[in-house]
Amino acid sequence: LEQLVMRSKALHLTGLAGSSAAHICKSLPEPPDSAAVTAAVAELTSLGALSHATEELTDLGKLLAKLPVDARLGKLILLGLCFGAPDEALTIAAALASRSPFMSPIERREQADESRRRFGSDTQSDHAAILCAYNEFDAMGGGRFEFARERFLSIRTLQGMAQLKRQLLEALSSAGMLPPGLRASYVESLGRRAGGCDGVREAVAQREHAPRELVAGLLCAALFPQVAYLHAPPTRKGPCGSDQLKLHLRDPQGNALEPQIASVHPSSITCKLNGGEWRSPYVAYHECVRTTKIYVRDCTPAPPLALVVFCGGDIQVDRTHRGGLTVDSWLRIEVPEPVVPMLLELRRRLAMLLHEMVVNPGRGLSSEAFKLVPAVLELFRQHAEDEAPPLPTGGGGSKGKKKNKGVKKKA
Repeated sequence: LEQLVMRSKALHLTGLAGSSAAHICKSLPEPPDSAAVTAAVAELTSLGALSHATEELTDLGKLLAKLPVDARLGKLILLGLCFGAPDEALTIAAALASRSPFMSPIERREQADESRRRFGSDTQSDHAAILCAYNEFDAMGGGRFEFARERFLSIRTLQGMAQLKRQLLEALSSAGMLPPGLRASYVESLGRRAGGCDGVREAVAQREHAPRELVAGLLCAALFPQVAYLHAPPTRKGPCGSDQLKLHLRDPQGNALEPQIASVHPSSITCKLNGGEWRSPYVAYHECVRTTKIYVRDCTPAPPLALVVFCGGDIQVDRTHRGGLTVDSWLRIEVPEPVVPMLLELRRRLAMLLHEMVVNPGRGLSSEAFKLVPAVLELFRQHAEDEAPPLPTGGGGSKGKKKNKGVKKKA
């Protein structure tokens, strides 16, 4: 629906130019639910694709409307280009736009699940697990099919991901974000000459793999507001078990005082972690599914400071007794007061980097990005190692206060 809203805005339909998304969608032969349209507009505004005041496409939104993936994945790709991780961003975007490459045959399910966990064991990230599996398959050369069978990977899905990556690269070239004439067939030929890989790294001249902290931060920025808070109250015997652990989600409509309660999907590599093993109290996720209960699928632990410097459209300094920063009026991150100005300035400069790339496409990674990205990574690492936020001991949202569009939590 987000893509429909963006493309209807981009077309400037006769008689509907300047109209609201709700009005445009009402004129369709099969109009979508009005509440769904309102939610889509809110999410596109949060992503920076629509302006707050007029619902018109921003420069970022005009670019996202040209990409053949949903808005969040499109923003992930643009962030990857901006901050020196185009191959990783394209791989994850292609994976999330496809079926899972991980197979789970009934007769060998335990072995398949263990193989999947090994791909992402050092990251606790489903997205990183897919990235690792794809990269190993792509680098295998002649032995890749045997590798895929041994590790319970779908060869067809992985090949489809490679094709989609090349198509996305061609779309970026057509949109002016990369050198002109970068056709998918040409990128494929580059890959054949480089040993049979997908050719994307060769086409974008990316020599090094992007640090996982950067990839996690960019995922947070693209998937926001799809961020959950880990609720893991300890027991008398120690950390709570994986079956007791819950994820608190923001109400999709942004109106409820209390969060939605979800569980980690059984297919996630994190589904067996207890409350003391998670690396962050925040989790960025791609989608929720409802079966017997609400599950979060495809998730990555979110560096708390990434939520401050990368995420949301609005940030405010919280002047209450605890202090901190509030992102988009619902997610509060507690940070020491002396570092608040530094984080706000860093956020401003990172936003300017993305804006400059969008309005002046094709210029590549700027000198400012070369200076800022290492500083951001070091900040994430120091915060994770030296000031790791404690897991929560309390419950959900705040009662007796005005609507806060979700749950406010401590980092």
